Amino acid sequence: MAVEVGDGGTFVLFLLVAALAAGVVVAGAIAYQRAQQARLARLRAWAASRGWTWTARDDSVAELLGTRPFGMGDEREAREIITGSRDGRPFQAFRYVVVEHSRDSKGRRRTTRDDYQVVWVTLPRGLPALRFAPDDAFQRVLTGLGWGDVDTESHEFNQRWRVSSRDDAYAHAILAPHVIDELLRPAWAGATVVVEGRFVAVVRRGYPDLRTLDATLDRLEALTGTIPPFVLADYGR
Repeated sequence: MAVEVGDGGTFVLFLLVAALAAGVVVAGAIAYQRAQQARLARLRAWAASRGWTWTARDDSVAELLGTRPFGMGDEREAREIITGSRDGRPFQAFRYVVVEHSRDSKGRRRTTRDDYQVVWVTLPRGLPALRFAPDDAFQRVLTGLGWGDVDTESHEFNQRWRVSSRDDAYAHAILAPHVIDELLRPAWAGATVVVEGRFVAVVRRGYPDLRTLDATLDRLEALTGTIPPFVLADYGR
């Protein structure tokens, strides 16, 4: 039987349903916040157990590089930063967040946030920017901005990687056979590698997975170790 809008029982039922829905939302938010706090506490403890430091947020770290995906968006954040050294080699690992603001057809502001996992190590000398990545929209933007698309003699490498640089001679100098062999390893699948200044960075979409940190550092050590010494001598600064 239909109940009139003015019926007192219907109004009370509406309030109860609204209160229940609000309670579910609040409970979910509290549970999420507690889970996040527990995750960050584990992260801090794990970093401390390795002798590394942990910083909740330092956005200046997000501005150290400018080669895509760095330098994108309206705002950039660096969160959950682990700073340390392994076998005497300094590194940083952090969650890189790209924030973009837009407005819909009614003028309402919309904010999107994209998360990336970044791990980088440093070189003894700074090098010009170079990007290794799968074929993606970022790559096509760089090509449109005048970055060359460098091919090698390895068909498999050319199928897997797009190499971007403003200096083809420099790119070919880095692409020694040992570098190509290293980047053909399955461990690099889905990654973007950025060389810029003294940094060599591995970037992956999504939240950081610390279970892979040591393996990523292993591969970064191997990759930087295969860069021909003459590259640092001729192009380093």
